[in-house]
Amino acid sequence: MTPWLPAVAAAALAAGWLLGRAGPRPRGADPVAQAVRDLLASARRLGFPEALPADRAALPGALAAFGRWVTEAWAEAQEERRRFAAVLSGMAEGVLLLDADGRVLLANDVAAALWPGLVPDLPGRHELELFQDADLHRAVRRALEAGEPQEVEVARPGSAPGISRHWRVRVRPLAAEGPEGPRALVVVEDVTDRRDLDRVRRDFVANVSHELKSPLTTIRGYAETVRDEELDPEARRRFLERIVQETVRMGALVEDLLHLAELEAPRLVPVEPVDLAELARDAVAEHRPRAEAAGLELTVAVAPGTDGAHVLGRAAELRLALDNLLRNAITYTPAGGRVAVEVGAGGRPAAARPGDPRSWLYVRVVDTGVGIPAEALPRIFERFYRVDPARDRRKGGTGLGLAIVKHAVVGHGGHVEVQSTLGAGSTFTVWLPEAPRGSAPGRAVRPG
Repeated sequence: MTPWLPAVAAAALAAGWLLGRAGPRPRGADPVAQAVRDLLASARRLGFPEALPADRAALPGALAAFGRWVTEAWAEAQEERRRFAAVLSGMAEGVLLLDADGRVLLANDVAAALWPGLVPDLPGRHELELFQDADLHRAVRRALEAGEPQEVEVARPGSAPGISRHWRVRVRPLAAEGPEGPRALVVVEDVTDRRDLDRVRRDFVANVSHELKSPLTTIRGYAETVRDEELDPEARRRFLERIVQETVRMGALVEDLLHLAELEAPRLVPVEPVDLAELARDAVAEHRPRAEAAGLELTVAVAPGTDGAHVLGRAAELRLALDNLLRNAITYTPAGGRVAVEVGAGGRPAAARPGDPRSWLYVRVVDTGVGIPAEALPRIFERFYRVDPARDRRKGGTGLGLAIVKHAVVGHGGHVEVQSTLGAGSTFTVWLPEAPRGSAPGRAVRPG
C-alpha cells in the first residue's frame, strides 16, 4: 500500500481543486466529476470506508475525506515500517530476504556484520556468493521451488587460522505475491559458542575417563598380583603401598572434580567480608610443615595498610584457590628454594576495564621453582592441561588445580595473572576488588 499513497493523495487534492473551480455542470458532461467517482470507487475496493456519493455537490467532501484517509494510511504504513526495522535491528540473528533467484533483497544489521567487506553492496548479492556452501544452496532452492522449510549448519573460516565460525541457517519459504515469484526468509544464528562448549564437554569426559582409567588399571594389576601370587612380605607391602597411592590419587581427582562442579554451578550463596591478609597467614601456616619437609622456605608478607582490608566473597572458595597455588609452588620448587606469599593493595589487573573505579587487593605467590615454558602459559588454566604429563602424574597432580583457581577468582569478579621464566620460577597474582567499607555479611549473590 505504501508506494502509491503520496501520488493518490496528490491526485485527490488536485481533483478537489478542479471540482471547486468547475462549478455545477450536467453529470454526463463533467469529466472531472466522473474521474473523481472512478477514483472513489477504486478507493472503496482498497478499503476506503465511505460510500460513493450520488450528488456531485458531495464529491468535494468525499474527496477530502479520502485525502485524510490516505494521509492516515500513509502515516500508519510509515510507523509499521519503523516498527519492522526496529524488530529486525534488535534481533540477535542475521536476517536475509531472498528473491526467487536467491539474491538478497533486504538484510538486517546483524546479517550485514557477517560480511563487513560487502556492505553496503549486500543487496543484490547471491546467497551462493555469501555462504559458499553447496548444502545451503540446495536448501534455498528447495525452499523456493518446493515451499518446504529447510535447516542447514554451515562452518566458515574464522578470523584466525584453525578457528571456524558455525552458523545454523534456517530457510523459510514465503508465499508468492505478484509477478516477482516466491521469496525466502533466511535466518542465520551464530552457534560457535555452543559448538565450542560441546567440544569442551566431549574433551572433558574423555579426559576424566582417561585420568580414572590409569589408576584403576594400576590398582587392578597390583591387586590381582597380591591375590594370585606368592609374594614375600616386602613385595606385598610395596604392592599394597602402590594401591594406596593410586587410590589417594583417584580420591584427589574426584575431590577436585566436585570442587569444579560446585564452582561452576549457578547458585545463590552468602558472601561476607573476607580479610585477605588473615586468609593468607592461615594458608601459609597450614602448608609450612609440608614446605619444610621438602626443604623449602615459605614466607608471608603483608604490605603496610593492607591489614584489615577486605574483599567481599566466600572465604572457603578463596582459600581453596590459595591452597592450590601454594600446593603447586611447593610441588614444583626444588629443595633449597623459596616460596613467598605477598598481600597488598594498589595497582590494577591488566584485564581490568578502562575507567573501572574499583580499588583492588592482590595475593601474589612467588616461587623459585622449575618455571613454565612461554608456549604453555596461555593454556595452564585449562582443565587437565599439563606442561609435563609424566612428571605431573608422578608428583600426584590432577591437572585441575589451576582451573579451580581461575573459576574461584573469576567467580569473585577478579582476575588471575601469571609470569614465569623456565628454570627460574613463577609468579601467580590473584586480583580481587576491595569490599566497600562497612560491607555487611550474609548478602546472597550469584557467582560469576
